[in-house]
Amino acid sequence: MQAGFLLPIRYPNADFRLAGVGAWLEWAQLPETAFFYFDGQEGFTPQRGDIVIYEKLLTNDPHDHTGIVLACDDKEILVAEGNRDNQNYSSVFYRDRWHCVYGYIRIANDYEFEFSGEYTPI
Repeated sequence: MQAGFLLPIRYPNADFRLAGVGAWLEWAQLPETAFFYFDGQEGFTPQRGDIVIYEKLLTNDPHDHTGIVLACDDKEILVAEGNRDNQNYSSVFYRDRWHCVYGYIRIANDYEFEFSGEYTPI
C-alpha cells in the first residue's frame, strides 16, 4: 500500500491470503490479472519492482520464497528479501539470476480492484 498499490487481502475461491507465496502465485496467474511471467519467458526481462518467486530455495517445497527485484543483469538480480536464508532477518543482496527462480510477478501500474463483499477487478 505504501508503494501505491491497493491489493486484495484475499480473492474468491482462494485457500490462502496474500501472505503466502502460493497465494501470490495463484492470484498472479488468474486470467483477469495475468501478472505472472516464467523465468526465461521470451520477451520478459525482470525489472525493478517485480516480485521474484523462488522454487525450492529454502526448503524442498515448491514456491517457497519471494523477493523484490531492485536491479537485474544477465547473471544476477539485486533483491530485497525478508527472512533471508530462513534466518528471520531482512537484507538487500545479489542472487544468481538463474538459481531456484521460478518466475516473476509484475503488477500492472493501472491495476485496481473493488471490494464490496466480492472481489471484482476493474
